[in-house]
Amino acid sequence: MRIVVVSGTSGSGKSSALNQLEDLGYYCVDNLPIALVSFLVEYFARQTQGAHQGLAICIDIRTADAGVTDFRDYLKTLGQGLELQLIFFDATPQALSKRFNETRRRHPLSKSGHSLGDAIALERELLEPLASAADLTVDTSELSPYQLRQIITQRVDGSSNSSLSIQVLSFGFKKGAPVDADIILDMRMLANPHWDPDLRSHTGQAQEVIGFLESHDQTHEVATDIIDMLRRWIPMYQASQRAYLSIGIGCTGGKHRSVYMAERIGHALAAEFAAVTVVHRDMPAS
Repeated sequence: MRIVVVSGTSGSGKSSALNQLEDLGYYCVDNLPIALVSFLVEYFARQTQGAHQGLAICIDIRTADAGVTDFRDYLKTLGQGLELQLIFFDATPQALSKRFNETRRRHPLSKSGHSLGDAIALERELLEPLASAADLTVDTSELSPYQLRQIITQRVDGSSNSSLSIQVLSFGFKKGAPVDADIILDMRMLANPHWDPDLRSHTGQAQEVIGFLESHDQTHEVATDIIDMLRRWIPMYQASQRAYLSIGIGCTGGKHRSVYMAERIGHALAAEFAAVTVVHRDMPAS
């Protein structure tokens, strides 16, 4: 039986993730006390097999019972045959503060007299046992709702279709490197289309920018080196029973060089490996 545990800081996108899991066919339960998990698992196991893809449970600061510090080990005591995945959602304190201010909702720990900043810091400290046990940590600071849904679909649903799900993610270093990337590659040594006024408004998907970058030999050399390296490395990740591999491709703003290189690498890998997706985190919408 497959169980996905969703946890994370308040305002980080857990509810959106749970909604997406429900759309993927999971039986979802939010705000469940840990003491009741065993009863839910037993009940779910008795239901008709195949009715749902699995069980998704949200565990957070509202439900983290005292005395249960290692939730992974706790779930393992519930019985054999459980395929458990713990996903922890987080965001920067600045992003969380902005979301609470925009929605005008109170942080769960603000009721104890803490300021918003103190409540966010305290919650992260209290959730550390779950964060450290997570199979996957997703930083939602710069993710749109669409990108979050795409990640959930790939990381949860996509793993059933391939032994290794591969994500190639372009990003801009000025907005921070993705904390959940397994490999990060820096493209800031390539010629920068930003300094050409005719190219500045375009992205790395535009033919004008592609032509500019491919007019430089170093672009082809770097792309060839990276693709050859990944072709050698990915089978080793597969052999280690990894379910996910996230490859971050960065440049300064995440608009030109990283977008181009992510597209090129993703296309090359998709020709040899299943379940390859390309995501552009910071590329402006056209």
